[in-house]
Amino acid sequence: MAANFFCWTLNAGQQSACSWYRITVPMMEMAKQELVQVYEDDQKGDAKKSDLALLHSDIGHFYALTGEDVLHRMRSLKRVKPGHRAGESGSVDIYPPALIWDCDDNTDFVHPFNQTFAHMGVRGYPDAHLLEPGDGLEMKREDGKLIGAWVDGVTEYNGVTFDVARNLHDMKVRHEIMRTVHGVTVSSPMLAKYARDVIGCKNVYVFPNTISPDHYDKIRAVRTDKRVRVLWQGGMSHLIDWWPLRDALRTICEKYKDQFTFVVYGEYIDWLMDVVPTSMIEYHPWDQYPAYRLRRGLLNCDINLCPLVNNVFNAGKSAIKFYEGSIFADAPEATLAQRGHVFNEIKDGETGLLFTTPDEFVQKLGLLIEDADLRKRLGHAAHKWVLDNRTPEKTISGLFDFYAETRAKQKRDLGRPIIQPATHEQIMKVAQPLQR
Repeated sequence: MAANFFCWTLNAGQQSACSWYRITVPMMEMAKQELVQVYEDDQKGDAKKSDLALLHSDIGHFYALTGEDVLHRMRSLKRVKPGHRAGESGSVDIYPPALIWDCDDNTDFVHPFNQTFAHMGVRGYPDAHLLEPGDGLEMKREDGKLIGAWVDGVTEYNGVTFDVARNLHDMKVRHEIMRTVHGVTVSSPMLAKYARDVIGCKNVYVFPNTISPDHYDKIRAVRTDKRVRVLWQGGMSHLIDWWPLRDALRTICEKYKDQFTFVVYGEYIDWLMDVVPTSMIEYHPWDQYPAYRLRRGLLNCDINLCPLVNNVFNAGKSAIKFYEGSIFADAPEATLAQRGHVFNEIKDGETGLLFTTPDEFVQKLGLLIEDADLRKRLGHAAHKWVLDNRTPEKTISGLFDFYAETRAKQKRDLGRPIIQPATHEQIMKVAQPLQR
C-alpha cells in the first residue's frame, strides 16, 4: 500500500508532546508498517515543494491548526477539481488530498490557568459560561484569596493580550475549519462527542494517544534511599486539580513523612510546595519532549499520581499520563487517578486505583505507599493493558482504515474528471477535416 498512498503532514513544533503523539507517532508508525509514504513539512524547506507534495497526496493532515488563513487554505484545496496525469503506464486520474484535522484537547474550554488562555480563552470559571467582549474573570480559592485574574484588553501573557472578541472569532473560525475538512480525528470519546454534537462534524474518528515501548529509554537512576517515589508531572493548569486535595496531601505527608519522596516534574506550584515539607520534595523543571522521554524513566518512580477534577475543562483530555507511567516493562508505576471520563479505562483495583474524595485519596495513596506487592501487581497489569490496547500494533491500522475510507468517499463524491484527455483516434478525427 505504501507505494501508492501518500500522507502529507505539517509538523513545525517537533519538540512538544502534542506533536509527538498526534503527528510523529502515527505518521512514523504507518510508514513503518508500510501503509503510507509520508511527506513531513517542518516549515524549514522549500514551500513550493511542500505545496506540490500536499496537492499530490491522498491525505493532508493538519494538527490543531486554526486561523482565517488556514480556513482559506482548506476551502481552496476543496475547490480543486480532479484531473489527469500522464505516466509510463498511461493517464491516471488525480485528486486533491482528503483533509484531516486532528486535536487532542477541547480548546473551546481552555482553562484560565492554562498558558494559552490569553489567545484562546472564551469561558469563565468555574461554571464555564461563555464570555462576552468586555468581560473579565477572577479566580479565587475556597478561602476567598484571589489567585488569578484576566481583564479583557489589558492582561498580557507571553506577549499576547487577552482579547475576548478576538478569541470568540477565532473559535468560530476553528469550528468552521472542522466542518470544512473531510474528517476529524480526536484522542478521546468525549472529544468525538463534542465534535459531532456541538460543532457539527460529520466524520469523526477516535485515535487514542499511542505509545511505543521502544520510544522510552530503559535507563533508571540509582536509588540513594529506600523511600517510595511518588510522581506528579504537569503544568499550572492542574493547580485547580490539586487545590481540593491540599489537606489530604498534608495528611499523607504527616503520616508517611519518612517513607516517601514527592517527585514533581513540571510546574512548581508554590502553595502545593508549602503543604509538602521541603525534605520530601524532589523537583525537576519541565523539559522539551525528547529530553522528557529520557528523564521520565530516569526518575525511577513507584507511584504515578493523576488528579483531575471532573469539569468541562478537563473532560476532553486523554489518559496519556496513565499510559506513560505503565510503559516501563521492568518496573511499571502504579497509577492513582481521579474517577471520571478521562481515566475510565483504568479498572479500579486491577490496573490502577481510582479516587473520588480527598479521604479516598488519602486511603488509596496510603495503601500504595505501604504495599509494594500491590504496586507491583497494579503496575504490571496496567503495563499489559497498555500493550494490548495503546501501542501502534493495536491502534495504527484503525487510523489508516479511517484515512483510506475518508479518501475513498472524497473521490466518490468528486467523481471522475469532467475533462478527459483526448485519445489519438479523437485527435485524428478532428485533425483530418483540417488537413483538406
